[in-house]
Amino acid sequence: MSDQTANSNKKQKQRDPDLAAAEIAMKRAAERARERAKRIGAGVMVLKDDRIVEEK
Repeated sequence: MSDQTANSNKKQKQRDPDLAAAEIAMKRAAERARERAKRIGAGVMVLKDDRIVEEK
């Protein structure tokens, strides 16, 4: 394997720090939404097994 190919593979495997931070923020927001819904007795709509369902 050439050095150029090895460097190319490393770049593909590295995650963009902004995208990693965005994923963390989205998970945190989803958890807060579930907590708020639980407090008021509502459900949260989620995609599960290619179907939109209410999660309570």
